[in-house]
Amino acid sequence: MALMILLFCLCGFGASYKTYNGYKILRIHLTIDTDREVVEHLMSSELLNVVSEPRTVHVQRNDDQELRTGLRHVNVLVSPGNLAICQQILRSHDVTYKVQVRDLGEQISREKRAAPDIAKFSYDEYHKLDVIYTHLQELQEKHPTKAQVFNLPDKTYEGRNITVIRLTANVTEGQEKPMIWIDGGIHAREWVSPATVMYIVDSLLGEEEMDKTDTMSALLEKFQFVIAPCINPDGYVYTHTHDRLWRKTRAPAGCKKNKTNWFGGCFYELCYGIDANRNFDVQFNTVGVSPDPCNNMFPGKVAFDQRNTAAVRNFLLLHQTNLKLYLSYHSYSQYFMTPLGYTHNTTLDDEHHRSVGEAVVRALNVRHNRTYTAGSWSEILYLSSGNSADWVYEKLNITDSYTIELRPGYPDSTETEFELPAEEIRPCAEENVDGLIALIENIKYSRGNKLFQNDS
Repeated sequence: MALMILLFCLCGFGASYKTYNGYKILRIHLTIDTDREVVEHLMSSELLNVVSEPRTVHVQRNDDQELRTGLRHVNVLVSPGNLAICQQILRSHDVTYKVQVRDLGEQISREKRAAPDIAKFSYDEYHKLDVIYTHLQELQEKHPTKAQVFNLPDKTYEGRNITVIRLTANVTEGQEKPMIWIDGGIHAREWVSPATVMYIVDSLLGEEEMDKTDTMSALLEKFQFVIAPCINPDGYVYTHTHDRLWRKTRAPAGCKKNKTNWFGGCFYELCYGIDANRNFDVQFNTVGVSPDPCNNMFPGKVAFDQRNTAAVRNFLLLHQTNLKLYLSYHSYSQYFMTPLGYTHNTTLDDEHHRSVGEAVVRALNVRHNRTYTAGSWSEILYLSSGNSADWVYEKLNITDSYTIELRPGYPDSTETEFELPAEEIRPCAEENVDGLIALIENIKYSRGNKLFQNDS
């Protein structure tokens, strides 16, 4: 009996946090279609996992940003046991790649060592969910006339709240003001997203960016900000307790490769989580998704079948009349992305979106000389359906609906991707306060119902 308990404890300890010791991240160049086919073959053979979707390289020519077509990369995760055969197959098909991260386990260990488990809130380290929620409560207590904390109705699959803070002058009386919604953390592993959103909250209340007090006060007089730092709390907690690279929610999703056994169970394994940013009801499950419930881009069985995405939908529908700006923070790549993600068609608001994008990326560059790229989601990233900003733009008819990919830049990032060093939290957040101010200065308040330039 004692031996069984010991074995249970050892197994439980070993499974408590995935170390990724010896794992490497390879950056594979997708120059021709066969390169992608090789990667898909290696994925289906379970020799590697894609950790970041294909991204397009951008170059600067004169004063205009120009996309270089055909220059795309994908980053993949390879275990020590599969490295040799992956390299052999890539070389045999003349697929160009480089080792991007030599030891992911060591990189994650450095990040954990740099993030002590402390309750005091700051922007020198990443914080766990309870620390973030506690700080929101503290801000409400300190600024009772400007801040109101509440939870979205319904809890997540694992029973957690999606906690939101509402900021405006005379907060008990400003419900009819134009609303700006800001969210972060829809993808669990993108830790700099909730951190940046929290910095925006502190800045609006004068706890940070003290030189902008007058600007922030004017914004609070005119608008109500409804800010949700982490709309995938189950996944975010899981990245702190089990797997740093976890992206999805944590609800059961289905059987791996959708294969069941004779007894009605899963032939391989039960998969958990769906990609919450493919779960919105806009061209749901049509492009940029996977049918495999274990895949990072599995969109769910039906739109809004996740409690967190349904909660966001319900709130935004309830306040659709007042909503004037939707903004979702992600990482990484340093992109300011406009609608649409599921098609290359140009929207009727394209001219406005490009004008806004130019203003925002200029502002993002000023303080720390960081170059962000502006363009439609499908133009500068990849085609994908079911994302939140497209849903707000198309279904709620909100002109200004955007996604921002934070630091690090791409392809300049070397040994950091989702594990952005803690010392970059503050500068990343600072430049995005500048970008947010420029964005708000350029938003519209209404638009027509036509979506595309060629609509009749």
